[in-house]
Amino acid sequence: MSRAIYVDTSRTAINGKRKKKPHVVFEGKRVFQVNKLTKLENVDEVFIDTLFPEICEEVLELLKRGVKVYLLKDTRVLKKLRLKK
Repeated sequence: MSRAIYVDTSRTAINGKRKKKPHVVFEGKRVFQVNKLTKLENVDEVFIDTLFPEICEEVLELLKRGVKVYLLKDTRVLKKLRLKK
């Protein structure tokens, strides 16, 4: 059985400062944050809302590990989950 997660991605720079804003990960009923997508372990499928240029290297690393990465066209599901948090 494959393990799928949904990620609300964020840019790494906020307002030109070097602060990092973590990605929010939805895994069934559990919600947590990670700074890098490469920190995700035991994942077979990753559904992301937006592919920013800043996270392209992280996505490429996931693809090299054999993880299927999907870019969502309809992000209403993630928006609803974000509001529940």
